[in-house]
Amino acid sequence: MNIVTLNKSELLQFINSDEFKNIPHVPISYIRAISHINNPRTNENDILLILVYLDFGLAGYLGIVSDLIFKNDKPEKVGWMSCIWVHQNARGKGLAKTLTNKAIELWDNKIIATEFTPVAYNLYQKLKKFNILTIKDGLRIYRRSCTKHVLTSRYNKAKYIKPILATFDFTINIVNDLFIKKKHNLINQNIKIENITNIDDNIFNFIKKHQYSNLFNRNKSEINWMLKFPWVKETHSISPESIKYQFTSEAKQFKNICIKIIDNNLIVGFVLLTIRDKHLKTPYVFIEKGVENTLVFIINNIMMDYNIDILTTYQNTIINNKNLSFIFRKSINRTYLTTMNPIAIGFNVNQNNIQDGDGDCAFV
Repeated sequence: MNIVTLNKSELLQFINSDEFKNIPHVPISYIRAISHINNPRTNENDILLILVYLDFGLAGYLGIVSDLIFKNDKPEKVGWMSCIWVHQNARGKGLAKTLTNKAIELWDNKIIATEFTPVAYNLYQKLKKFNILTIKDGLRIYRRSCTKHVLTSRYNKAKYIKPILATFDFTINIVNDLFIKKKHNLINQNIKIENITNIDDNIFNFIKKHQYSNLFNRNKSEINWMLKFPWVKETHSISPESIKYQFTSEAKQFKNICIKIIDNNLIVGFVLLTIRDKHLKTPYVFIEKGVENTLVFIINNIMMDYNIDILTTYQNTIINNKNLSFIFRKSINRTYLTTMNPIAIGFNVNQNNIQDGDGDCAFV
């Protein structure tokens, strides 16, 4: 067994090497690697990718995103477990455990994880090195019928009834669209909504005021980095690299949407939304009190403009609002694990806020 670790400069060399071009299973997509390298919170010596080789070649890998937590406004370096994969010919040999332990060691026992698979969660439990940081309650709404997509992505046998599912969705949505394809109107006529592509000082000063209790406070350059260096490329053709990569790097539809909300020339809200293949998410929401209905107005109209099927959110200002357009809703939750002691890092579930997009969630 040979374990290879890659820091910032080593990762850049790797993705431009002949090995990366010819490797049967790509351990990181090119655009994802470039994003890691340009992360303002990445130091030169941060280990971003761990590779394990056996006799037949690459047998597994683990990716890490550099981040900071803030305890009493003091930053402390942490790493997010971003992905873990083991080759089918190497499963049952404990490689996932080896990779995870190596990540914990290299990051000085300062690892955080979320959005993990049930298999990964079982691994973390067996290691007995992770604590629950928090569990966020969320909401998933289905605005339009999409049984073909949902069932075929979860159950392989459902592909045999694709035509039936497509017909069902088409029929339901003809009726449903008559009710939901109606533009929502702003209640407050003094409100202005602007689409933006860059975070300036005025917007960031507003964000800063509203993320005082956030565990992962992001500055202006870090939010702009997220907008400039996405991990998913919007394309209608599948590249050879994406076929060799076990995680998502391409989609038919992928967009970041940044919105500034203004009331009487004052910023009262900033929202960063992501759309991937008719699925809308809410990575960052900062709004003044009283702007909740305006926020839901924006979301309803974006869902209509982009023909959104599904909305997933963990933002309380959206979850608790009764004005969302949908045909079905269900409660969900997201668990955050850490190798650190939550009390020692100053985390208080009643005070510290974790935004939906913290970690790598805004990218995927």
